[in-house]
Amino acid sequence: MQATALIVSNDAGFAKTMQTLLQGWGMTVALSEESAPQPGTEIVLLDIRQTGNEGPHPLLAIREKMPAAEIILINRPDNIPLSIAGMQAGAADELIAPFDTSTLKNSISAALARWKKRQGKKTLFQRFGDAMAAATFAQAGEFDTAIAMLDSEEEAPRPSNREKP
Repeated sequence: MQATALIVSNDAGFAKTMQTLLQGWGMTVALSEESAPQPGTEIVLLDIRQTGNEGPHPLLAIREKMPAAEIILINRPDNIPLSIAGMQAGAADELIAPFDTSTLKNSISAALARWKKRQGKKTLFQRFGDAMAAATFAQAGEFDTAIAMLDSEEEAPRPSNREKP
């Protein structure tokens, strides 16, 4: 599984164990105390088991630095208010400790799939720019090029059996 993950935990032993496990799965892993969050990080494992309910949710600071990352909370069963706050703040999933490695792997795989899907989507501004470029080619008589540009859009596929106007 090719991906970059950041583990944020106050429990150094747990963080090191998770790092070793994820690296064994082929992931590039950083621990929060070792390095600053990287902009390309796809997955953040945020351990909130020892976090209190006072102050802002720790997820908010991570979301500011890495808005595109999929954040998976690691929590204890009795920490419901912090769990709810984390999900409202944009966590992608939550694992209740203790959990098995297959549950973790499934959660990470699903988060990576969501992250990759979001990265492929174009903004409305990008889609408008593509349409304008295709219109320019059409106006110049390059209809095949214009159609190919529009057909390559992932979000709105068009039929390929078009005729030149």
